[in-house]
Amino acid sequence: MIKSKGGLMGLVTVLLVFAVIAGSCAVLGVAPSEVTGPRPFGFPGDWSKISPKTVTLLYPGQASWEFLTSAGHPGAQAIDAGCRTCHTGQEKMLGAKLVKSGPREADPIAGKAPTVDLTVRAAYDAEFVYFQFRWPTQAPHAIHTVWRYDGKQWVAWGGPKPDATKKGMPPSYEDRLAVLLDEPNNVPAFDGSPATFSQVGCWMTCHNSMRAMPRDVSRKAIEPHPYWGQKGRRVGDIRKYLMISRTARDDAGAWDKVKPVADLNGLKATGKFLDLWQWRAARSNAVGYASDDWVLEYRNSDAGRSPFFNPPKPQFMYDEKVTGFRAIPEAELQARMGQAALIEKKTAVALDPNAKFAVGDLLPQYLLRDPQGSAADVQAFGRYVDGHWTVELRRKMNTGQADDKVLRPGRAYPIGFAIFDDTVSNRRHYVTLPLTLGVGVDGDVRAVKVGP
Repeated sequence: MIKSKGGLMGLVTVLLVFAVIAGSCAVLGVAPSEVTGPRPFGFPGDWSKISPKTVTLLYPGQASWEFLTSAGHPGAQAIDAGCRTCHTGQEKMLGAKLVKSGPREADPIAGKAPTVDLTVRAAYDAEFVYFQFRWPTQAPHAIHTVWRYDGKQWVAWGGPKPDATKKGMPPSYEDRLAVLLDEPNNVPAFDGSPATFSQVGCWMTCHNSMRAMPRDVSRKAIEPHPYWGQKGRRVGDIRKYLMISRTARDDAGAWDKVKPVADLNGLKATGKFLDLWQWRAARSNAVGYASDDWVLEYRNSDAGRSPFFNPPKPQFMYDEKVTGFRAIPEAELQARMGQAALIEKKTAVALDPNAKFAVGDLLPQYLLRDPQGSAADVQAFGRYVDGHWTVELRRKMNTGQADDKVLRPGRAYPIGFAIFDDTVSNRRHYVTLPLTLGVGVDGDVRAVKVGP
């Protein structure tokens, strides 16, 4: 259905833009009561007839894999038995402890909630798996980092809490939902470890060397590295990764001890990676997709073209003929967040160097587009209304792509969920303890058969 969306989806996008214009501009500076993206697929069942599972996600602070396996963690000796052995039912207690200033949180965010409850439904048919997620939030955040016109030039503006607020800027960062998935007892926490993603969940991807973690690696340290630096992948920071991609372990998480490329390719070919889907309220929802990634030595994007990209300088503005404006005034950003997407060939045009802008005018840093290839495997629909986000995802059970996990009826798969809420990024999300997805069988979340 999505492959033939062309003109229809363009019309839907335009109608949504004007719907939000009509409903949000009456009160400037206040978030709209409804934000919605296009619906690229239909659900061949009735969500109300599928039993929901409500799980509590907790704030993890800087509780890295290195901490969990250290003497500082009372459960380190029992880690192979799994996180749920000790912590089932303790999510609210742990979240309340970790969200405050302490050994695992050196830079707390005032007023941040310690947990969030997520309601999940799942289903499948002969071709697709479907998810519906619903969670409460005080206000939607369907905007991301922006460019601001200062009267002479465009400068980077916004960003997540607490970074942006420390710089005297209002935070602007998207809400996000992440799904992390593996096959049963497949990917070990490190070479030779009996613990796998099934037992320890997302903590095996979280290390001290990652951005915003205790041993965050500077760009200066990364640049000369043969794999990460200017002669390699040219990354600016270290993101999620698995220890099986490293030749050794250390307190920093062995960020620099990457296995040879041939070994990494071998691990991927044998399925030793995690599948990661990320619905993004600003950078993917307006085009009807989630970003499709995979985790091994880094948080990698699936092959093809992702739903968004970030030009190094402002290159696009709003198409005034479609949206009625060429930029968003700073005071109106919250009210117009449902209009904030710059979409290729729909709401965006090339930035006109002769166009007039006022001080405080804002433009998104990211351009959205229809993804292609394996990066286009996860379709999504997100809607904020009545104080809740509701997000639906659809992906083929078997995409035929080497960077995706295959799902089959009759099996239970280890899975984890994360929520990014209230303009935060990186480690400041909420996460689940390890869970299972049962496809037609029992699991923490059970996907039921729908359709013929």
